[in-house]
Amino acid sequence: ASGISCSLYVSCGLGSDAFNLMTQGVSAALGIQVGNAFYIIQGAMLLAVFALRRQEIGVGTLFGTFLVGLVMNIWSLLLSPLLAAANFYVRFYCLLAAPVFTGVGVSLVKRSGLGLTPCDILALLLHDRLRGLQFRTVRILYDGAMFLAGTLLGGSAGIGTVLSVLLTGPCIQAASSLLDRIPDGRAQPQGS
Repeated sequence: ASGISCSLYVSCGLGSDAFNLMTQGVSAALGIQVGNAFYIIQGAMLLAVFALRRQEIGVGTLFGTFLVGLVMNIWSLLLSPLLAAANFYVRFYCLLAAPVFTGVGVSLVKRSGLGLTPCDILALLLHDRLRGLQFRTVRILYDGAMFLAGTLLGGSAGIGTVLSVLLTGPCIQAASSLLDRIPDGRAQPQGS
């Protein structure tokens, strides 16, 4: 779902999400391709997670680190031609769907226990440190820091970038809250 979300941001042409803005900024600052900047950032984040709380790393962390870009490319091939021909309102409504996809995707992977991407794990670790704040607030601050870094490094922001900063955290928190109400199907111990 995160790959679909990223491809919606890119295909709408109204500004990428905060993480990809930071990737663009690193790419511009270092004079390297965006894909290489993506892997440098993901690798650095993975090392940070390994140093801070390696037990959070799972098979989903490794797959997510490398497969989100592939999923994003496939969906962009499908969505870009459709959205290029669409009017502003269609693109804007698609843009509003992007953080919802992120929220549902991150919440489902978190619930599976298979491991989130390093970017998402770092947001949760930050939330653990700032317990007085709700997750959505911490995620807005986290995405805002990526927005600022990307902009300062030369990335190109748009309304989609601002919406990603403001809506991703609340969508993850809302989706997690909804999923927490659904029994997970694991057998509960008898008695006690």
